[in-house]
Amino acid sequence: MPNQATSTDGTVIRWLATGSGPSLVLVHGGLGHPTRLAPLVAHLASTVTCVAIGRRGYGFSDDSPGYSYEREYEDVCAVLDEVGPPRWVWGTSSGAIVALGAALLTDVEKLIVVEPPLPVNGAIISEAHRAEMEAAVGRGDLETALVIGLREGVKVPPAEIEARRAQPAWSEQVSRTSAWVREFACIDQLPSDVTRYGAISADTLLMWGTATQTHHRRAIEELERVLPKSRTIAVEGHGHASPVTAPAESAAAILTFLREGEAN
Repeated sequence: MPNQATSTDGTVIRWLATGSGPSLVLVHGGLGHPTRLAPLVAHLASTVTCVAIGRRGYGFSDDSPGYSYEREYEDVCAVLDEVGPPRWVWGTSSGAIVALGAALLTDVEKLIVVEPPLPVNGAIISEAHRAEMEAAVGRGDLETALVIGLREGVKVPPAEIEARRAQPAWSEQVSRTSAWVREFACIDQLPSDVTRYGAISADTLLMWGTATQTHHRRAIEELERVLPKSRTIAVEGHGHASPVTAPAESAAAILTFLREGEAN
């Protein structure tokens, strides 16, 4: 299959395809990249073809002016039209918000949602801190913008931020910060009420890590309340990055969910 699709606004969206079997479209989170999902893909690829898309602005796909989540929903729809059927989608963190939005626009048969940072408790970051991030990006100080976003938006403790600085992936995350910062405004523009997602007809698996932040758990609870065909699985002892820190357990839950109904 070709490894790219053209979205509604003409933006080219690319993906990495790994494995064999029916296609599962994977939507990475903020600061992410298709390669970031490699630990999870390694446990899925013997059963499904993992179509790990590069979200616009994060360096693997193209970008265009006038960014919005609506454009990203259309991106996922374009990829589904290219690689399906089946129309299966998995998304994590802000990629889960994109997956949910796509499922409102097009037919999705199976949807897997991992801890979307929906603003169910109000804005995820203050206007003042978001302005600080945007100002830092404007002057080219991406690292400062990243630290503010992690500390004030994602609520990462300072000690953990310092530990992340020492990791090889830090410089890559810094380079993707411009795309990440613009997501904060989009998230806080979303309604706090998740009732709109009740229109999603897909079989849905909601996943969360038991060590995650409270607001991520609350978002899963609210989605469980409104999604008509959903069930929830907790990944014990892991946090927001459970697809990467617990790839075998995450993949087992995903594959069990995807196999449901095969005999019918």
